[in-house]
Amino acid sequence: TPGTYWYKVVYCNSTVADPPAYLDSESMASNAFSATVGVGDTSMRLTNGIPTDAGGNYRSRHIYRTTVDPADPATATYSYVGEISNNVDDFFNDITADGALGAALNEEVIDGSYNYYVTFINASGVESRPSPVIEALPIDNGRIQLLDLPVQTAGDQWVSRKIYRNTSDNQSTFYEIATISDADTVINFTDNIPDTVAETGGQLDFNGPRITSGTPLINVIQLGDNNNYVNTFDVGTLEFTGRKGERNLAPKEMTIESTSTVGQLVQFMEESMGIQTPPGPDLDHVIPDDGPTGDSAGGTVDSSTGQIVFVSNNGVDNAVEVFTGSLQLTTGTPPNTDTQTRDLNFSSVQTAVGNSAVTDFIAYDSLGMDVRVRITAVMEDRTNSETIYRWFADSPENQPLSGDSISVGTGLIYFDSDGNFSRSTNDSISIYRRDVPSESPLEITLDFDELSGLGGSDEASLAVSRQDGSAPGTLTSFIIGDDGTIRGVFSNGITRDLGQIRMVRFTNPSGLEQKGENLFAAGVNSGLPIEGDPGSQGIGTIVAGATELSNTDIGGNLIDLILASTMYRGNTRVITTSQEMLEELLSLRR
Repeated sequence: TPGTYWYKVVYCNSTVADPPAYLDSESMASNAFSATVGVGDTSMRLTNGIPTDAGGNYRSRHIYRTTVDPADPATATYSYVGEISNNVDDFFNDITADGALGAALNEEVIDGSYNYYVTFINASGVESRPSPVIEALPIDNGRIQLLDLPVQTAGDQWVSRKIYRNTSDNQSTFYEIATISDADTVINFTDNIPDTVAETGGQLDFNGPRITSGTPLINVIQLGDNNNYVNTFDVGTLEFTGRKGERNLAPKEMTIESTSTVGQLVQFMEESMGIQTPPGPDLDHVIPDDGPTGDSAGGTVDSSTGQIVFVSNNGVDNAVEVFTGSLQLTTGTPPNTDTQTRDLNFSSVQTAVGNSAVTDFIAYDSLGMDVRVRITAVMEDRTNSETIYRWFADSPENQPLSGDSISVGTGLIYFDSDGNFSRSTNDSISIYRRDVPSESPLEITLDFDELSGLGGSDEASLAVSRQDGSAPGTLTSFIIGDDGTIRGVFSNGITRDLGQIRMVRFTNPSGLEQKGENLFAAGVNSGLPIEGDPGSQGIGTIVAGATELSNTDIGGNLIDLILASTMYRGNTRVITTSQEMLEELLSLRR
């Protein structure tokens, strides 16, 4: 149609070869300028008067025009008609295309404080975590231009990019404002999108993409302060200390290599906490799922949320916990090592339920090394005739052929209608001793005969009353019983029979031959010795702990000595008197 047409030019960041996919990435429009089409003409050529980008930050220009002779060129509606590069001075416009004009010119002005993030998308639609924040930029004539958007690194397989921005009244939520259909080309982007339009885009997920079981641990990152990301793991040694039933478990170590995955970490933590997963070792009596949720016990990775989830076995004493400080990562080589806490922000989403009881005891392997064992009993079922408990056994000293599991056994205990123990499905524990020269596995048999299932209190209790194993000990003393048994007492509190005293008797003890020093031997007239235990076959007994008395009668011998001395003195006086009488007679003769 002959007449005057009005045009405006905006700068954009696309290339001429691209379709007008970047209409949202445009600067503010230039002032309107006009061109006239004569009668009979069907096109016009704009030349020399087309504005150019003096700064060189834009790639091309978009041309917008009105219909013929608007009443007010300043407020008229302008529609897209074409695109030219910055190094072209003229534009050919086919006027006959009035009915096929493009999108309307966006002349809205944005005003606010904005930050930006860029993410990458692969062919499957998986979105990367956002790039470092692109800080707030100054607004220039109602627009914000982002220069040199991030591009993918070599070897990545991204195919496009998304740009996210906050709104002026919400600084923490970011909305998608544009998608760029390549991931490799350095592109400038001009933001001209009002807050009301931005809020219609999808929100930025700072935690995406979600981890899976196959995600390498060295690729796991967490959102830190100021929306910055930090690597959670690195090559090194990870020490894990879990908690079960509000009791700390023994630390376990995992070596993290460049190929270690999240799934391997989950299995390591599951085994270190002694979670026994269904069906368990007894297919006829499978380990039940969690009662309230119906989930199977064990560790999983929720691909939809990227969370690691652990479901423990039933019972409050089986409730597992990963607390702040549970994970300690040591990197580097001695003496230049560094140990830091790695917090995965675990939280409890379900309170443990189920009446249970727990006890600890020390067992000993074939070398006398102590082995810690914990047994937890949880009520599993109740019928009109039986109460059924399931017991779980853990030992931090368990060293299986593969893995780090501390679980060493499980089984069922049945109580009858009187609360008495009736039977069990298993009563043995197997503890493997891989890294020590002890006999492996250490087999422990549990005796449930003294258990009862009476409902006497709200608190169930479990205890080990006796065992037949002990630590090494040395002989500290011994005692001899009345039956002649010699029992040794050892430093570990154990007593053992060391020997048996045997005795003999003779038909004629008077016929024994004296050998001196209170020793006698069989003689010709003593008869043959009859051997036996003390107190048997007429043999004498032993008085344990008594001291043997002398066979001398001191009192009788003393009396005899006194009598002999008195008689001697009397006899000596008789002799003296007789001698005096004889001397007197001799004296009379003289």
